[in-house]
Amino acid sequence: MAKTPASTGKSDALRGLARASAAPVGDAASRAHAMAWVGKHAEAIVLCAEALTATRIKVVERMKLLDLRAESNIALGHLDRAADDAAAMVKLAAADDKPALKAQALNRRALVQMRQGELKPAVKTAGSAVKAARQSKQTLLLAESLLHLAEARMRTRGDEPASDAAQQAVDLFAAAGDNSGAGRAHWVMSITDYNFGRAESSRRHAQVALVLCQQAGDRYGIGNAHNAMSNTALDLAEGMLHLQRALSAFEAAGYAERRTGVLSNLANAYGDLGLYPRSRRLFADGADHARSMGAKLALAITLGNQAGAEIRLGVLDAARLSLVECERLLPDIGDPFLIAYVTFVQAALALAEGKPRDAARCSQSAVRLDIRAGSSGDPSYHTVLGQALLASGEPMAALKATAKASAMHRAQSFAKPDNGSAQEIWWWHAQALQANGRDDDARAALAQAHASLLEGIANLHDDGLRRNYLNKVEINRDIIAAWLADGAQRKSPQAERLAHLAIESNVREPFKRLADTGLRLNALHTIAEIQTFLVEETTELSGGERVLLVVEHND
Repeated sequence: MAKTPASTGKSDALRGLARASAAPVGDAASRAHAMAWVGKHAEAIVLCAEALTATRIKVVERMKLLDLRAESNIALGHLDRAADDAAAMVKLAAADDKPALKAQALNRRALVQMRQGELKPAVKTAGSAVKAARQSKQTLLLAESLLHLAEARMRTRGDEPASDAAQQAVDLFAAAGDNSGAGRAHWVMSITDYNFGRAESSRRHAQVALVLCQQAGDRYGIGNAHNAMSNTALDLAEGMLHLQRALSAFEAAGYAERRTGVLSNLANAYGDLGLYPRSRRLFADGADHARSMGAKLALAITLGNQAGAEIRLGVLDAARLSLVECERLLPDIGDPFLIAYVTFVQAALALAEGKPRDAARCSQSAVRLDIRAGSSGDPSYHTVLGQALLASGEPMAALKATAKASAMHRAQSFAKPDNGSAQEIWWWHAQALQANGRDDDARAALAQAHASLLEGIANLHDDGLRRNYLNKVEINRDIIAAWLADGAQRKSPQAERLAHLAIESNVREPFKRLADTGLRLNALHTIAEIQTFLVEETTELSGGERVLLVVEHND
């Protein structure tokens, strides 16, 4: 096979860098920005580094180059290097004592702090950037500073509203004709609304963010918008489509750091389908990447989710280890909602261990922590509390908890909860009603559980994925069995009883996934990897409950 000649290690765009010191620094910054905009962050870093070696360079130009290099380092997941650049910017700004430079430096530091998971310091830093930007009287700098403050507040989900700062940023960006900035601010508003249970508003802001960022050619913003739209998708197929588009956008933008978050969300989607081994593997890969970057927030979230997948798989020792590592990160991050979520996962672990009273205590703590943090409430926390109380032999208390969960879910327009599934809320409410002798109400709750189950796959036209969803998710199996039994008792029409089998199929869907399977198979090297891959892929493609791999030995 003919081989490509050895590379010199520089792309065509960089071949003139030996002469960079003779070129204007402003030109180097423009070229670096152009490279970063199309996802070539490694090249952008080289351009900035070369230009920064110039002997005579103005403070403003040095700040611009450091800022560009820091952004590209963030994109590639080199957070320590980005932090070094931010520190250098802060030092330069302090020496020069100009409000505009101070705001620029603090904006960069705030972004690095957010990516590293230092959320409370990020809010403080971003607030100082806004003050400096106001003093500078530069409109776009103020808009950018408000955007960073809004994002920092959104991530902490504290008392100070993120939406106010984001709306101010939207107005300023729009007045300046900056669609990219306005789109990114709408993304912040979308996530903020989602965090507080405002699904419809979240969807609207995500759609606006997508349109604006598409108009600007902002692939990073497009990725964020699709990721946000997956939060409020009406079914699994739509959610996975948005996540795949987000992944493509971030890959095109060269943002490995953002790609990790999308993979974690995809892992959650695979978990919703009951494909827990793949879900766990994606979480583990994401955790490894987050560790390598020093991204504590991303790592903590991924570990919490990974523990959830491990609980469903029944590998409880592994789940405990994931939670222990996650808990060590929480004090540094200081996100009260994340603390509530981890407590919720601990409740699920206690249930799996056969300790319902411990699970009830953990669930009650999760509910209190969530409310104290300022949340509108997560119905799934009340659902697990009800499940634990039922297992503890306290049906009246369980009904109180599940009634709260169902009322919250109804108030949220039956949107998919952030944790767990919609059908779980109504299934456990039905169980609590039945345990209290309210059979007619229990039947109505079962009907809602069944409707939520069907809604999750209404547009999932892949037979294999639908079979996985119906036979591998325990709660879905229980709902279908109860629905069929109740339908037989009531002599309901067959079409009503077997609605889960009547969803339209598209025979092309599995073949699309088969092409992707072949590409990923070619990347594997060891026998063990290939065997595990074959079993998991065959399970996913077929939807079979069990897959047997037979290995022949010709002795």
